[in-house]
Amino acid sequence: MNTSQADSYEQQIEELQGQVTLYRRRLEAAHRISIAIGSGSSLDELLKQTLHTALNTVDADAGSLLLYDAQRSKLVFQYVVGDARLIGLEIDPETDRDGRAATVFRTAKPLITNTQKESYNSKFDSTTGYHTESILTAPLKSPDGSVIGVMQALNSRNGEFHEEDSSLLETVCGIAAVAIVNARLAQEAQLAAIAHALGDLSHDIKNALTPIDTLMETTVEAFIEPMYEDLDKVEANLRASNTEAAAALHDAVQPLRDWYPEARSAVQDGCADIREMVAEIADYIKGTQSTHMEVQDIGKVLEDRLRRLRVLAQNRRVTLSLEGLENVPAFEFDSRLIGRAVFNLINNALGAISDAVRRKKLEMRPFHIQVSVRVQNEGVFPQGGYCQITVQDDGPGIPPRVLESLFTPRAISTTPGGTGIGTRFVKSVADAHHGVVGVESVEGDGAAFWLKLPLVQPS
Repeated sequence: MNTSQADSYEQQIEELQGQVTLYRRRLEAAHRISIAIGSGSSLDELLKQTLHTALNTVDADAGSLLLYDAQRSKLVFQYVVGDARLIGLEIDPETDRDGRAATVFRTAKPLITNTQKESYNSKFDSTTGYHTESILTAPLKSPDGSVIGVMQALNSRNGEFHEEDSSLLETVCGIAAVAIVNARLAQEAQLAAIAHALGDLSHDIKNALTPIDTLMETTVEAFIEPMYEDLDKVEANLRASNTEAAAALHDAVQPLRDWYPEARSAVQDGCADIREMVAEIADYIKGTQSTHMEVQDIGKVLEDRLRRLRVLAQNRRVTLSLEGLENVPAFEFDSRLIGRAVFNLINNALGAISDAVRRKKLEMRPFHIQVSVRVQNEGVFPQGGYCQITVQDDGPGIPPRVLESLFTPRAISTTPGGTGIGTRFVKSVADAHHGVVGVESVEGDGAAFWLKLPLVQPS
């Protein structure tokens, strides 16, 4: 055997060893992702485990998992290892021609990017402060070949990503995509069952509210109003003969007279709130929001909602204020949805304050929730042409683990009995108005939720 033949054999052996190593790593990756998928008790946990396993497999520093929302035609950040503020952000794969995630979604082919050598849109780095040096992006393909999302790994701990890493990430994505599709189907079946049960329940709740409304109106018309009329006659007759007795009767009756309209309004508002809550939950279960858009005054809607909550707030030593209604133009929105969204945000703040005081995380003191409105007439939404509603409190703030999940399908609540549905509903209201929603909070130092709505709805 001559030297050239020996070199050739050695090269072939090295290539075979490389292939064996790659196959072994693929098997290890498949084993890891299979274990991770098996440990996931929900779709959200599955996404979390999938991304962590993928990043460990290719030895990456950070990364994200995006799924395609067919209704909105957007790629949505579902889970992120790195900066959780990206969760819930959207990418339009058709208009974002330079983005790696959008490109891989359109082409269904993996892509390796070295930002030091190639042009790179650093808008997410500007948002998060993270410095991206290398990116490995792979498609999540369902069994029928359609792309349901994208997975990205950032900054290889070995310097750069290579084709071997790309192959490994494709293996992980292939197995994960099947699991995600199955989990979605199971979730849809479960939601369908819940929606059916909720339909029956909402019907029963509406039926239960009907006699309350009827009884209240009957009581008012048949007893309360005639009673006050009789008392007015008695007081008038007494005033002619005994002014002191008439004054005493007036002083005794007046507090009840002042309280009665407020109590009547509270019952009516409570019944209306319950009906709206049923509709809100039904819309959330269906994943859609039915809207009735009309040009109207946002100030009247906000004042009505604060009026409904002021008694509850006063009982908890919380003052509510509304500011910034000067020079706010009428614009097109759904008053029920916006009203419910603001109601949810205020009610959540009241619950968080009460719970923090009860657990002695905050001292009992006067608290304040401020609702403010700010309008930017000039410009194009979202930088301009908007009305922003902010609900700010001086309560306990939001823990980081809760903050990162807000406005996402995996939103959680720290309030006992809380479900996280309220903030998800607020996000769905923003989406229904082609608006955006956000929150700023430091644990222990209050929170500020904002809802930004376009002054002109897109045609």
